[in-house]
Amino acid sequence: MATKKPITKRGRPKSSETLERERMEALLKNPPTYIPPMTKKDKQWWNDFINNSEEAQHAILEGCSPLLPHSLIYDLESLGDESMHGVEKIILDKFATYKNKETTGRINGADETASQADVKAKRLWAKNSALVRRIQSGNLMLNSASKIIFDDWENKGIEGGRPSLKTISNWYKRIRPN
Repeated sequence: MATKKPITKRGRPKSSETLERERMEALLKNPPTYIPPMTKKDKQWWNDFINNSEEAQHAILEGCSPLLPHSLIYDLESLGDESMHGVEKIILDKFATYKNKETTGRINGADETASQADVKAKRLWAKNSALVRRIQSGNLMLNSASKIIFDDWENKGIEGGRPSLKTISNWYKRIRPN
């Protein structure tokens, strides 16, 4: 006789916030018997409350960086409240840490983009060295050479999508700044 293997759910487990939300939804759908049924007025009040809560959440999160956790943003919005006395420094330190990480990430991203542009520029203009010689001798303008490469990208270009004329010109200026 074959034994049945227990069915396991795929994907990652639900977060505590999701479990709490589902519990509250189930409680509202099937309330206990000791709670009187909701009237239309009560349902309308709850719907308005939920809609206003969502609007408030969107208003609070609207101008903030997506890298900041929502709990930290809510804590920052609560800083003026008297119940937050004593923990303000902790919250501000946490915010400063996240801001430093964001700044460092942006700098690293810009450096990585620039280094990739340098590599592409060297490869593109090394492949088109005849055009480089014509530009240096003065027989061809940079914009004209860029246009030649742009128009015949399949033969004169490198892998990847075709960049704009301005990008091709800027790549030349990256490898030959003067």
